[in-house]
Amino acid sequence: MAFQDGSLMRLSVDGENIFHETKVSISGDTDFNDVATKDTDGTVSTPGQKSWSLSVEGVMSNDDPGTKHDVASIVGLWNTQALVEIMVTDAVTGHIEYSGSAYIQNWSKDAENDESVTFSYSLKGTGSLTVGAVA
Repeated sequence: MAFQDGSLMRLSVDGENIFHETKVSISGDTDFNDVATKDTDGTVSTPGQKSWSLSVEGVMSNDDPGTKHDVASIVGLWNTQALVEIMVTDAVTGHIEYSGSAYIQNWSKDAENDESVTFSYSLKGTGSLTVGAVA
């Protein structure tokens, strides 16, 4: 059995990786419509709207990010409320990859004494999340 290597999994935003990313998470959620009447045995739940989101963590750097997104460019996308294309993949043939459109929902930059400066941000998906396989 082959397990996926987390160090290979990357988020790209508009085709560019995130500079010094340390963690990426992707999640989906379903709202449920609940009905309970005098004629039901408990609550009857039916699936409603679906949503998906991503979160990213990383370490700040003053190095030139080259062709990768750094915190400044992510804040710029948030500031302009730009719709971006995302992909989460480890680029290994046959492995699962996720893609779709999203907005930068929030971001933060954190500085603790005697620690590296870190950043985090979340993206809110819009429309369908596509699940495929790396070709």
